[in-house]
Amino acid sequence: MSIEDYFRGKGCVVTGAASGIGYAVSEALLNVGATVFMADKDTKMLVSAVEQLSAHAGRVHPMTVDVTNREQVQQLIQDAASSHGRLDVLFNNAGIGCAKAFAEVTLDLWRRIIDINLWGVIYGINAAFPIMLRQGGGHIVNTASMAGLMPFAYEALYVTTKYAVVGLSESLRYELEEDGILLSVICPGPVISRIWEELQPPSYAISAEEAARTVLAGVANKEGIIVVPEIFRAIWLEHYKSPEYGETFLRDVARQRRRPYDTPIDPVKAWLESSNVARQR
Repeated sequence: MSIEDYFRGKGCVVTGAASGIGYAVSEALLNVGATVFMADKDTKMLVSAVEQLSAHAGRVHPMTVDVTNREQVQQLIQDAASSHGRLDVLFNNAGIGCAKAFAEVTLDLWRRIIDINLWGVIYGINAAFPIMLRQGGGHIVNTASMAGLMPFAYEALYVTTKYAVVGLSESLRYELEEDGILLSVICPGPVISRIWEELQPPSYAISAEEAARTVLAGVANKEGIIVVPEIFRAIWLEHYKSPEYGETFLRDVARQRRRPYDTPIDPVKAWLESSNVARQR
């Protein structure tokens, strides 16, 4: 099914919508005729984002929401469903990254990452499920990461939450299918966003707009796991088909992250050059 046919006229909620993939997904949804309830904790950025989408006035609705607050998430979902008449698609997209040596991690940081990246998703699903069940269907799309498919070193906290989001999404995909409720999980690799403002993104990073197109196509095709960019989908598949290449890649990542930054290497590029993926391209 085309993106336009799948989303036109549908009521969609997007959390973490003020920037990055969340903003790009919101804009792409509006461009194909959906009504979008854009939620974000940062009111100032959210207002600015909605102003940039003023051409879609009447179909774009900003809502300031902290996804770690169950009551706020519940209210967001209920208000969106009531306003539009139903809740068709929920994008549980809000999340934060964390790349830190385990020796530097505190329990407070564990709680913060889990509250945002995992409980935020759980709150969204919990609020949307009864509404979608009553209306006979819907689609829940959770944002995880490549770190939810491959265990990157120096990202133990992030990996923990994103593996949980992938497992939750996949389990519910099979459990809720007969109720008409679909589940998809987005697993992005490098996507150009604010995180790269002070860094040079890798050559294989893609724009948030390109990521959004791939995401919406995957959702419209009812894919369970949606990996972007495409080269990371190849890496993921190769990791499972040929575990020795995945081991090499993951050890290269760990080794690189232990090195001083004045001797950088690109573990993805190095891995690709020696893997079956590179030979098949």
